Amino acid sequence: MGTLILSFPPPRNWQDFEQLAKDVAKYRLAGDFENYGRQGQAQDGVDVYGWDKDEINSGLQCKHKGHTPATARKIVTAITTKIIDAELILADTFTPKLDRFIIATTTFRDVEIQTHINNLNDKRKGKGLPKIEIWFWEAFEEEINKHSELAYFYYDEILKKFNQYDKDIHILALLKHSLSRPAFNTNFHSENNCEDFLKAMSDTQRAFNTGKLYDRDGNLITTSYPAKNLSKQEDRNEITIIERLLQKIRSFTTDNLREGNIEQRDNFLYFPGDWQTKVSETLNNDRREIIDTLNNILKRHNIEKVETHIR
Repeated sequence: MGTLILSFPPPRNWQDFEQLAKDVAKYRLAGDFENYGRQGQAQDGVDVYGWDKDEINSGLQCKHKGHTPATARKIVTAITTKIIDAELILADTFTPKLDRFIIATTTFRDVEIQTHINNLNDKRKGKGLPKIEIWFWEAFEEEINKHSELAYFYYDEILKKFNQYDKDIHILALLKHSLSRPAFNTNFHSENNCEDFLKAMSDTQRAFNTGKLYDRDGNLITTSYPAKNLSKQEDRNEITIIERLLQKIRSFTTDNLREGNIEQRDNFLYFPGDWQTKVSETLNNDRREIIDTLNNILKRHNIEKVETHIR
């Protein structure tokens, strides 16, 4: 991405904003964050939850506001002090206990709201309550401009309009997001549902093959071009390695499930004789190789790597 600082409009719907808030949190707080719960579930005031680089846990409440009223001087925020106070009631009782509570909003900076939050934090000091932050839309624009893959993932049409577009970066942004999910971030012994794991592998394969990325509920998140459209042969060669490993993982997991080397229990997976079959070790090694291979490509294009806890 070039040096031109661009202005980006907020997402049109709350689902896209929640996804963007999760991705921005990963960069802004340098940690691991995931959507909390699923659509329709009670979320206890938290839409996104995770840990930063200092092991401080944070909950984000996403406030997507469509068309806010405007005056001749500024856009007027739809976030009020009453809304903030109501959200804090839930945040203060969230389990596990929060260290930081962030209200992420598509509206713009408002001095009244900032003052209210500063006063609240002063009153809450030393009481074991989470610190409150608010991320106005300007904070999101700052992160999108700093991290090119966010711009390509969410705003490729704007980049094209300002001649800032690079097809390779667009493809790699989608591939990076396809691997930034729990199925590629945790050791296989930490998986609790084999069907969900295989579905994640299948969705990732589809992202590489078609350039279409779906969430776990089957909703299309975004599109680019298939991975084979990368311009450099070196990149395409490594993509082929990843695609073979993805298919190997699916076949290996299915075979071992059928043979009884993986057993689906109520809320966890059981591996009888794993010390001998080395099922979990094999799946951990293959997924780690996938991450390492994509990170080699990302490094050549100056894109931040995919983080994983697989060992």
